[in-house]
Amino acid sequence: MSHRMEARESAPVKLQYWSTSHCVNAPEAWPEPYGFATVEDAVVFAITQAPANRELAWLRTADGQVMKPDQIRRAFELRRS
Repeated sequence: MSHRMEARESAPVKLQYWSTSHCVNAPEAWPEPYGFATVEDAVVFAITQAPANRELAWLRTADGQVMKPDQIRRAFELRRS
């Protein structure tokens, strides 16, 4: 996990699933989020609970940063090593 993510690890985060046909900057409203107390908890949920690979997980931190699906995957892989 990057130094920047470690600093935010204990802040509340929101995990949202977004259709693969949209991007994080799409003008539509974000779907209802799942709330987590830590980045690590949200990352684990995103990797282990993907809804049939039809939607992508996006993570928004308390300070407004967005982790895209590839960043979430890398964070999960780093925590396992």
